[in-house]
Amino acid sequence: MSWASIKEKLKSNKKEDLYECIRILLKISTNIINDPGNEKVLILKKSNATLATKVFSLKGGFECLQHMGFKEDKETLIFTSNLNNLKQVKQNIDKLKEDIDKGILEKETKETKQIVGASASTTIKNENIKKIILPPLLYFYSNSFLRYIEAQFHQALAYEDKELQERATKLIPVNKLELNATEHLRKLQTEYKKKNIPDLNISIQDMLILELLEWFKEDFFAWVDTVECSHCSGKTKSSHMSQDPKDLKYTDRVEIHKCITCGKFSPFPRYNDLNILLETRKGRCGEWAKIFTLLCRAMGWDARFIEAVDEDHVWTEVYSFSQKRWLHCDPCENICDKPLIYEAGWNKNLSYVLAFSAEEVQDVTWRYSGSHDEVRKRRKKVPESELIEAMLKLRDNRQKNLSKSKKEYLTRRTLFELAELLVERKASGEDAQSRISGAMEWKMSRCENVDYVPLVWKIRDVPEKYVTIRYSPANDSYEYLCDNKALKKTDKWTSGIYFMKDVFRKEEKDWKQVYLCRKDGSDTGVISWKFELTNKKIIDKVDLNFDYSVFESGEVKLQIIADNIHIDIQKGKTNFEIPELSGQTCFTITATMSGGKGDHKWQHAQLFRQPIDNENYPFIVKICLKDS
Repeated sequence: MSWASIKEKLKSNKKEDLYECIRILLKISTNIINDPGNEKVLILKKSNATLATKVFSLKGGFECLQHMGFKEDKETLIFTSNLNNLKQVKQNIDKLKEDIDKGILEKETKETKQIVGASASTTIKNENIKKIILPPLLYFYSNSFLRYIEAQFHQALAYEDKELQERATKLIPVNKLELNATEHLRKLQTEYKKKNIPDLNISIQDMLILELLEWFKEDFFAWVDTVECSHCSGKTKSSHMSQDPKDLKYTDRVEIHKCITCGKFSPFPRYNDLNILLETRKGRCGEWAKIFTLLCRAMGWDARFIEAVDEDHVWTEVYSFSQKRWLHCDPCENICDKPLIYEAGWNKNLSYVLAFSAEEVQDVTWRYSGSHDEVRKRRKKVPESELIEAMLKLRDNRQKNLSKSKKEYLTRRTLFELAELLVERKASGEDAQSRISGAMEWKMSRCENVDYVPLVWKIRDVPEKYVTIRYSPANDSYEYLCDNKALKKTDKWTSGIYFMKDVFRKEEKDWKQVYLCRKDGSDTGVISWKFELTNKKIIDKVDLNFDYSVFESGEVKLQIIADNIHIDIQKGKTNFEIPELSGQTCFTITATMSGGKGDHKWQHAQLFRQPIDNENYPFIVKICLKDS
């Protein structure tokens, strides 16, 4: 959910309640910014009475915590975002408080209620409903897939409507975005002159694309999982699709959501009309990508609508004139130029990824996959030769009235793109990030990967004297042992962690090494493992082997935390006993990675570095038990 949508929800509360909610939210964010390695400020308990009555109970309070970067567990909320995001959200909350103090809040509420924060029954202004006449379908009557491509190709003509572009331009804070882009570009140029970074060949247009993406997600468009009940303002659940002609006035798809509290139904229209979407400014990826593509065209950029056929996701591509290539832009995620994220991070089995603009239709599947052979096996809708022939036919028909120079330019650009698509790129650890837009249940229902589900290692009904949990990054797996007998094996490093922020598993193909480290661009990376005895045993002592490597000024801070116990492990120490945990039933191991120098400083603090073919376990937790 965007800040614009959250802001509208917060503003609907009583002024005195909102003041107190803002005070608590600012305190939470300040504590994390000042001490990001402190687990106590990173985890909020749902049972906390103050949070329950002064934040959770207010409209927008819980959503604001999620926007700050907290993820929901059964009993807690865990901060998993980065500090830059949190600082931006804090600035937004500060600005909201200023608006309340200045009396701007009441004026804004009256003016914008029917746009950003409106319910599903948003009033549509008749003067903004303008039917755009599209060409008829002329080809491919016998093949439904090719006919669908032709229809989508015609739909792309809507982005060229001059009145629409003019409306869109008035909504974009161009001056603000240009100032921000110029400032960020100057910083990059300064770093380049200092030889801290290579020449990135980035233009002001490239920086503007990034600014537009951030503004679009944070301030302009709102994400909708379920609508607010139009009768009692309660939470709803998706129920069914409407067949009522009254609901289908402006669209042929209207979701009906049932209220959990009062049981009544509320509609959520899934609009396709760009004129209407410029008013409602809400929806899911389809609505987001349509309007973002329109805004890019309004900015004067070459942009096209991208659809992953059969995988239910769409986004935008924008042509970078300085880099002479198409850039992947996903407005729902505020990410740019990470095309492998869907395959590597979301578990999408891509088959056809198609690009639609007013001038061309292009098969760009190969940009979005690092496994071309696997993709080819899934492409069964039409013979490849027929697909190519169909796209050429549509393209030639659309371009027949263009000037000779324009045709030649488009042909050269297409040839360069086809050469680029021939190269199979492999995903890195940074491509394996999960989707951030949408509720957890919705993402999981789509089988899209999430970063991790917090896990507590429960030690129950163990007659033996000790248990061991160990992890190998080379095998990327955990083992659970009782007296050296393996009882359980779990794959993937995220499957055994309790908390993580800005950490990923890095494989160095050239050096053939593997380890955990913080993500590029993050000042710190934090990871925790939690262990809990649930039987009549207590801890006698804990033996810990925790290998890590640091380079340049990189630093790893290791802490052991239990009830009333906080142990900072001496720097450089990787193998030790922890007798202080004697008598405890629960403890957490937390590692914070920071420091380093230069462009690769994120690699200068590494956990569990080992050769890819190594069978050792550089992370071993041996818990010795005794009767309580």
